This record gives sequence, C-alpha cells and structure tokens, in this order.
Amino acid sequence: MFPPIQRLIDLLKRPGANNKIAVISLLIIVTFAAGDYFGQTRVRTTIDEAVQTVISKGAKPVSKDILQRAAIDAILKASGDQWANYFPQSSVKTFQQTLQGRYSGIGIWLRRNSSGVLEVSSVQKKSPAAEAGIKVLDSLLEVNGSSMDGASVATAVAALRGNANSPVQLQLERNQKVYRVAITRASVLNGDVTANQIAPGISYIQVDAISSHAADDVTIALNKYNHNKGIILDLRDNPGGLLSESVDLASIFLGEGNVVSYSRSGESDVVLSSNNSNPVTSPMVVLINRSSASSAEVIAGALQDRNRAVILGEKSYGKGTVQEITTLSDGSQIEITVGKYRTPAGRIIDQTGITPDLLVNEADALVKSVQVLGGLATLDKSGSSKK
Repeated sequence: MFPPIQRLIDLLKRPGANNKIAVISLLIIVTFAAGDYFGQTRVRTTIDEAVQTVISKGAKPVSKDILQRAAIDAILKASGDQWANYFPQSSVKTFQQTLQGRYSGIGIWLRRNSSGVLEVSSVQKKSPAAEAGIKVLDSLLEVNGSSMDGASVATAVAALRGNANSPVQLQLERNQKVYRVAITRASVLNGDVTANQIAPGISYIQVDAISSHAADDVTIALNKYNHNKGIILDLRDNPGGLLSESVDLASIFLGEGNVVSYSRSGESDVVLSSNNSNPVTSPMVVLINRSSASSAEVIAGALQDRNRAVILGEKSYGKGTVQEITTLSDGSQIEITVGKYRTPAGRIIDQTGITPDLLVNEADALVKSVQVLGGLATLDKSGSSKK
C-alpha cells in the first residue's frame, strides 16, 4: 500500500475525524499516487527494449540519443513521406535561421528529390555557394568527406553550417559528372528579395525564397520603384518556404478571396484567403521554371487562377504538399506532410505543377515579359481586358 494512503487511514481511525474531508483527501492522494506509480512502471515498447538492449549489451558504446534519433529517422522513412524531416534539438535553431534568412553557411537550400537524393533547390545570389559555381539541381554527395547518401535534410544542413570564415569541402554531381569545391563559409543575410527598374514604369522583383519578411520586402520594392506600366515577379529557382508568407505576398496583388486551400485528414478544409481591400493593380507577369516549388507555386497558381497575372516560363516543380512541424517533448521537431495544396480553382499542385500561360525559355524570359506587359497595358487602356 502507498505510504500516504496508510497515513490517511490511520487519521480516519482517530476520534473526531472529519470523514467527509478525509474521504475527499483520500481520493486525491490515490489519484496522484497511482499516476506516479503506473508512470514509473509503464509498459515499454519494443523500440524502448531494443534501445536499452543495444546500450546495455552492445560491444560498441552508443548513446541513447543517437539510437532514438535513428529510430525516428527510420519511422519517417518508413512512412513513405518524401518531405518528412526530423530536426534534433541541436538543429532546430539552424532550421529556424534558414527560414528567417540569417545564418552562417554557404547560401543554399536543399531538398530531397523523388529518387531520395539531396539536391540544391536554391542558391542565394552573391553567396559563397554562388561564387563557387554551385547550381540549382546539383546533387550533394559529400560534406567534408562524409557521405550524404541517405542523410536527412537536417543532417546535411547542419554539416554545411559553421562559423563564418571556416572552410568546408563539398562533392557534388551535375549531369552525371562529379565535381569538388572548397568553400569558405560566411554570414548570410536576408537577401531573398531584390528589385530594380527594368524599364520605364516597369518594376522587376526577384524573390529567391519565401522566408520571413518576404512580403514586406516586396511591398518596400513596390514603393521604391515605379510600376504604373507593369510588374515582373520572378519566382524562378524559388524553392518555397513559409506558407503564411506566400499568402501574404500573393495578397499584395489580390483582392479579398481564396489564395490556397488544403485538406487535413479527418478535418474540414483549410482555406487561406486574402483580406486586402486595396491590392496593387498594375499589369503583372510572373516568371516560373522547373525549380519553382512549394509556396512559390502557391503564389503563381493563385495569381493565375484569379486572372491577376500572366504566367511565363517553364512548368514548375510540382511540390504541392503542406508540411506541419510538431515539437517533441525534448525540444526536437518532426516535419510531416498533412495535406496537398489546391489553387483557388481547385487544381492540385503536387506532382502536376503550374503550367505557364506562355512557355518561354530562360534566355528570352525578361524580353517576353516586357512585351507582354506592353500588350496588357494597351488592353487595359482600351478597357477590353477588364472583367
């Protein structure tokens, strides 16, 4: 019998004891004591047993943390979720810094392709990676001699990060040819949005990733440069990023209404909408290519479905899944797919991508964009383009 319970029973036997109060106290103590007891003697899972067996009987010492991390990685791999990731507590800060656009590294984004290989999904301009000649779709094979075969995105990113001015050796593959580069890490700041006046009255805005403050930076660019004749929004080689930020960015150009939606298992549809009653209305062209992915595709799809912009370039990547991050009890995080994006017209982006209104090769994209904007401006003046 639990000692606290025995003490309470002894109190009940004393003359003058208040039985009602004592019974209530007994119930409270039983509840907490039993919870504590059964918590200490809980039934262990086979995973717990395997971990403990390896730790206690294995010939080679290994930590519990390493074994638990391997188990979680295996669970995510077995789920068949191509985009699932595990971020140990030590990597969570690194992951958050990437989304915030401020970190020490070489300036690339990574993703796992359909073959399970880690590939470069974006290269930040003027970064150490860009200066070393690394390109989008290059496969990452080794970091400082350690193979990245089967490594998670979190593991690879952690290996690439380090103090500014420290060296890192990479082995990559491009078009089935392996090459090596030596890079010096640097402090990489948020430079995901750049803009200039590409022609009189036409603003060119390039968004390299949908990190935090991307929408604010686009707004700043629009206020800085004259766009009465048109806007070119360049989302080429944009790997995506924050869904909420992509909705905010698209809403700059869209009036009130649906931007993107998705379904969660067993729950009602989630609809993310624009609440902007005064959107920017200048004629608009959006550039995409085969490396435009995820929330970048959300933006292009919304502007296309709502007849707000002409989409030029190549068919996009087709990564239209919604990832959700869950923080585990030790502070580590897992990222899993919980749904698939749908454009305002109900189109599924995943495995399909966004097909441009006008197929244009990379070399001619800007010239064609200016020509299209000229045509849109002419139509707008005549009133025939208004709906």
